[in-house]
Amino acid sequence: MTASTGSRPQRFGSTAAEEAGAWDARLRAPDCSDDDRARFAVWRDADPVHQAAFEHLQTLVASLRGGRGRADARSLRDEALRAVRARGRRKRLRDTVAASVVAVAICVALWTTSTADWLQPPLNDLVARLTGTKSYATGVGQRSTFVLEDGSSLELNAESRIKVKFSETRRDVELTQGQALFSVAKNPQRPFIVHARNRDIVAVGTQFDVRLDSGSVQVTLIEGKVRVQQSRTDAPQSPGSLASSPDTGELYLTPGKQLIAKPLASTVRDIDVARVTGWRDGHIFLEDLSLEDAVAEMNKYSATQIKVIDPALAGLRVNGMFMAGGQEAFASALESYFPLAAERHGDKEILLIARH
Repeated sequence: MTASTGSRPQRFGSTAAEEAGAWDARLRAPDCSDDDRARFAVWRDADPVHQAAFEHLQTLVASLRGGRGRADARSLRDEALRAVRARGRRKRLRDTVAASVVAVAICVALWTTSTADWLQPPLNDLVARLTGTKSYATGVGQRSTFVLEDGSSLELNAESRIKVKFSETRRDVELTQGQALFSVAKNPQRPFIVHARNRDIVAVGTQFDVRLDSGSVQVTLIEGKVRVQQSRTDAPQSPGSLASSPDTGELYLTPGKQLIAKPLASTVRDIDVARVTGWRDGHIFLEDLSLEDAVAEMNKYSATQIKVIDPALAGLRVNGMFMAGGQEAFASALESYFPLAAERHGDKEILLIARH
């Protein structure tokens, strides 16, 4: 059974999709054996859904590169090549180039093909294997801790996303959404660099929190020492805006200090670290936020979503500590302190309107 890229996307169970992705990776591996190919054939023929899932995955790649893109055909070809080519540097180079070509093809497929939701996880996993980049993410109400290969750990707040790519000389992490707390394993010869929009945070062995808001990057140092600098692609910052060296645009944070980097100006201030990292224990501290921003923050932690309906409430500012996921208590507190009413619509929506 072959899926056509021009037809309606087929849907398969997540298990079949994940297994298809795993077999694709195995068949592309340089050390794929006859036994691997035989076990793949047994899996493929055991269920029509298996074959359909694998064929659909191969179509995405093969449509870009012709028959050479199929993992099963490529595996057989690679076996023949290994039989006649000497091992050593030439083989390692060939494997590297082959992996790069496959990675590029799959990346292009992700952008140019109407990919069904079930296919995203195995494709992401395959790209990660070939490029060395791993992604970690949390959804609404989720907080997770991940241990990295160097012994460092990262804790992701709700609705956060991060990419990790390690090399022999450096450890690169990109925070693309949300908030993360990093506990970095010490290795002066292999710096740990967190990229957050227009800031690079460089650490050796330390603990710090990075948060992305709509208009700022916040870096809070818990222990150790970090260097914060502009990303190389950024234009020079206005003199004096970072209280840093005018030549390098760098500054160093000490424990208990927080950098708030905004497009036009940045500040460093003393901060209560317990308040900044309270999210780890489910405590959400709201400090002089607009009602819209306060609601957006609380909505990260619950399937029950609060919406500000009345524009007359836009000028309200919110301060206080609330429990993550405590939407009812939060809405009740707003009703007590502000001239507004919270209308409940089932168990999934609370609307805020002005009370006259």
